[in-house]
Amino acid sequence: MNKQQKTFLTVLVIIGGLVVWSFGGLGKTSLSPTLSKGEGVPPPLGEVRKGLSNLQDDNDILLEHEGFSLLFDTEKLCPHWVSWELTAEETRGKVSRDGVQFMPDESIPQEYRVEMYDYNGGHYGRGHMCPAGDMKWSQRAMQDCHLMTNICPQTAELNKNWWEHLESACRQWARQEGAVQIVCGPVFSDHPKRFGKRHKVAVPEGFFKVVLSLRKGHEKGLGFYYANDDSRQPMEDAVRSIDEIEALTGFDFFSELPDEQEDRLEQMTDLSLWGRYN
Repeated sequence: MNKQQKTFLTVLVIIGGLVVWSFGGLGKTSLSPTLSKGEGVPPPLGEVRKGLSNLQDDNDILLEHEGFSLLFDTEKLCPHWVSWELTAEETRGKVSRDGVQFMPDESIPQEYRVEMYDYNGGHYGRGHMCPAGDMKWSQRAMQDCHLMTNICPQTAELNKNWWEHLESACRQWARQEGAVQIVCGPVFSDHPKRFGKRHKVAVPEGFFKVVLSLRKGHEKGLGFYYANDDSRQPMEDAVRSIDEIEALTGFDFFSELPDEQEDRLEQMTDLSLWGRYN
């Protein structure tokens, strides 16, 4: 299965979870990245169509880009979440980000297309959700991760230090585990402040990331939360269980796993099980 097919399956499974939430009254949005090596099962096509219809009604836009998927919030002008699989092979990619520019995402309506210059002159930088360092396996993936739908306002201290440290650790874990599933995104206060030259982008209060490994016999999961400020935030202080991140965000991650396995993996908080992260 090639990377585009994997990404498409990711979209299908995520949409299926949204259908369950929308039509089943569960109160949580299900975010379910495709499981490693084709273990994820997409829902029937009819459910996919219902999911797409519901997304349009809610003014959220589900996007499939090369190597990652996201649900874009047209009110806050940030992604609700971004989801991707990172394999060991992909971490060894050689594509450079030199010369790659941040660009508006032309796959969404003009009124929601945040521009690079919207971030100019403010306290917040352009923070990748799916990082450029994970997309070095493909020139198209590198370009797509610089689309502004994959970007959130992030302080320079968080972006260049603590968040980047976690991104690097995830690449180490992908090499160690063979593949990891990752979902991340912003967390907002009830009344977020806004900034932007033309498009007024909501500023997150913090950011979450959840990581899952399904390496046989070594399955594990872990969550993280970082405040969007200039404070010192070493990784061990940012660790949360995936259950805690679900409670914080209202999302239901990895719901296609068997219930017993999902419950066990989503309670984990032991960073040492992941080995190297420096």
